Amino acid sequence: MGPLGAALSALLAADIGATASRFKRNAALCAVVAVLLVTAYIFALIAIALYLSAAYSPVVAAASIAAALILTALILIIVMIALQGRDRRLAEERRRRSMMQTNLTMLAAASILRKQPLLAVGTALAIGALLGTGRKRRPRRET
Repeated sequence: MGPLGAALSALLAADIGATASRFKRNAALCAVVAVLLVTAYIFALIAIALYLSAAYSPVVAAASIAAALILTALILIIVMIALQGRDRRLAEERRRRSMMQTNLTMLAAASILRKQPLLAVGTALAIGALLGTGRKRRPRRET
């Protein structure tokens, strides 16, 4: 078992190293892409402002761009609030279903306990034994 364990641990270490290097590479590339996208966004805003400045005054152009950005931000905030409400409702529904399954399990266990008490006691002892064997006591350290 020793050589097999050593081989598995070496394989696991190599896999973790490869995963970490891929993660670092992807993070660096994502950072470069983010900088380029922010730069493109800024230049797009400048181009829109220059285009609108030709038709309107520079103040009106800047104010209209600001108003459009504020409107877009408000729409995104409304969408985020709606998604959070939906997620909250879904989580509540999952919690309610889980509680219902727990209640049905308890009813089934009570039914088995009434009809076949020896089977229920045996099952409880088996579960207790399985849970008890999973724990190992650690020796106490003396200070």
